[in-house]
Amino acid sequence: MSEPYGGRFGSDLIVDLLVDAGIEHVAFNPGASFRGIHDSLVHRPDAPAISLCLHESIAVSMAQGYAKASGKPMAALLHNVVGLQNASMSIYNAWCDRVPMLLLGGTGPKATPNRRPWIDWIHTASVQAGIVRDFVKWDDEPHDLGSVEESFARALAATTSVPEGPVYLCYDVDLQENPVPDGFERAGIGRYAIPTAPAPSTADVAWLVDKLRGAERPVLLAGYVGERDDAFAALVELAEALGAAVVDTGVRHAFPTTHPLAATHVPEILAAADVVLALDVEDIHSHLRTRYADAGLTILNVSTANLKLRAWAHDYQAMVPAQRFITAGADAVVSAVLDRLRHTPLPAEVVAERVARTAATTAAARATWQAHARSSTADGAVPLERMLAELGSSLSGVDFVLGGATNGRHEHKFLSLDRPRQYTGWAAGGGLGYGLGGALGTALAQEPGTITVDVQADGDLLFLPSALWTAAHQSLPVLILVNNNRQYGNTVEHAAKIGARRGHDPASRYVGAGLTDPAVDFSGLARSYGVWSSGPIADPETLQERLAEAVKVVSSGKPALLDVLTPGF
Repeated sequence: MSEPYGGRFGSDLIVDLLVDAGIEHVAFNPGASFRGIHDSLVHRPDAPAISLCLHESIAVSMAQGYAKASGKPMAALLHNVVGLQNASMSIYNAWCDRVPMLLLGGTGPKATPNRRPWIDWIHTASVQAGIVRDFVKWDDEPHDLGSVEESFARALAATTSVPEGPVYLCYDVDLQENPVPDGFERAGIGRYAIPTAPAPSTADVAWLVDKLRGAERPVLLAGYVGERDDAFAALVELAEALGAAVVDTGVRHAFPTTHPLAATHVPEILAAADVVLALDVEDIHSHLRTRYADAGLTILNVSTANLKLRAWAHDYQAMVPAQRFITAGADAVVSAVLDRLRHTPLPAEVVAERVARTAATTAAARATWQAHARSSTADGAVPLERMLAELGSSLSGVDFVLGGATNGRHEHKFLSLDRPRQYTGWAAGGGLGYGLGGALGTALAQEPGTITVDVQADGDLLFLPSALWTAAHQSLPVLILVNNNRQYGNTVEHAAKIGARRGHDPASRYVGAGLTDPAVDFSGLARSYGVWSSGPIADPETLQERLAEAVKVVSSGKPALLDVLTPGF
């Protein structure tokens, strides 16, 4: 049914569309080019809640973390060309991470007579989306109110359909601020359906089941799969029906870390596999290493990655030799294969033998991890694995989500992550500055009583430390554990390798990569933004005590930061 719109402004229509789309949060650093939208957000009682950020990259990172934690898109407002440029790295992270989000930009005035001298000229682009077009799913710049509704509906459909990704909409300042003409009506975006994910053909499902039945040591390599409650449970059921180990690649949280078939960080499982079902995994090579070309290994490749192919960056990874490439949503494939196995299950004794064999291997690995972590020591520092083991102990009985993690996902060894979306991962594009913003977005998506944990690299935190202010301003219950090795560890590691090849002094690896002269006072930095903090912490016993204090602070509904000194490379 059409809805009359007289007596209001263009920005009111845009905010109404956000409400209609179910958008609950919007983050931004303020800017005059979207002042109309800002005003409409402030003065509509049921508008999305505002998260004020001190940098555009934080706003986009929050939207990225929120989407992975909730399964729903969030909006971020970006101030004309300068805000968009500030946010571009974070948008690339979201693109590589297949994250849905609505990026709304203001521009203009496009009508040159309406521009203020100088400022409106340097902040207006011919095609503003040009700077991010190579790493968003779709962009548009509707030039009249009559085009806004369908443009928004298309953006919503694009961002939330598989494979998901960010979209960018640009609104002229005059379009936002001019009154809606008398007689203007809109029909509502509810009439536009979100496209369903590609489904596997009957022949594809039959082929997959046949290959899995014939396997002796099947492994499920989990990528973009298992995010919904039912899909998470289905992947567990499929693994148990096959007696197959599951290696969770960490782009999402697909499998419980304490399950006997959970084989992440257990390399001998993949090394012995004869059939690997890759469930929407883009970077298969880094997990299979040289085995992807092994004649004794059959790769069953299910993915939608080819539907997001772009030419600007090589984020699509290397091609993978496989007998068949099935373009389908991974959850749909799991459901279809599982349905067949329910009707014609594998012999019970075969499944039992596989489960017992894998469970023995994974249990031994977990015991080794714990023993090594508990016995680890370092002069004037807490070994990383000991820090994570102590964190795991401190979270016993606490309802938590891991919203920020180490690059190697070592938390999977020590933390019980046993429900959907309990881990939201890292920035897939490799851009620094994501960690804390992503954790804040994760926290926005939680129900009261759930805390968010961020294992935060020191160098990453220094890119955008002002996110601490947003954490304090909104009283977000985030426990920030700074992995402070006082260096850009990746650079130091590379410097050590190339220096060894060239016969250089090993001490030179810190030049241009060390963060000790002077050392950053992360605890003082956090307090300056209003965040409870403690540190630097240099021994496990003190860490245990401070963790207990910090968990109490965060459980009360406020952020806390612990600065933990960890060994360097």
